[in-house]
Amino acid sequence: MKLTGKKSETAFQSGAIKVGYIIYAKHVSWMEGKSGVVSSVTDKKIIVQFHPGIGNVTNHYTIPVEEVVAGNWQIRWSKDLSKVYEHKMRKESSEDDTRRVDL
Repeated sequence: MKLTGKKSETAFQSGAIKVGYIIYAKHVSWMEGKSGVVSSVTDKKIIVQFHPGIGNVTNHYTIPVEEVVAGNWQIRWSKDLSKVYEHKMRKESSEDDTRRVDL
């Protein structure tokens, strides 16, 4: 299932990822990725809520569609962990590189 698609402008595919899905994402500038739960999805951004390891605190990060298309994000997501999908980070091509990961 593709994560991004092109209409007149680039947008996230509406059925690819939904609120409540489990997600792991790593931005090209981060040393390591962060796991969390999708708390909001629009055609332009995904917001992920995660536990930063400090007591009773949660935090969030935003994944903009433009950065995903540019290849700046590695993303794995799943509804229930029976199927895990992956979008690989890359810098040279603008084609979608989403695949199902067999565990």
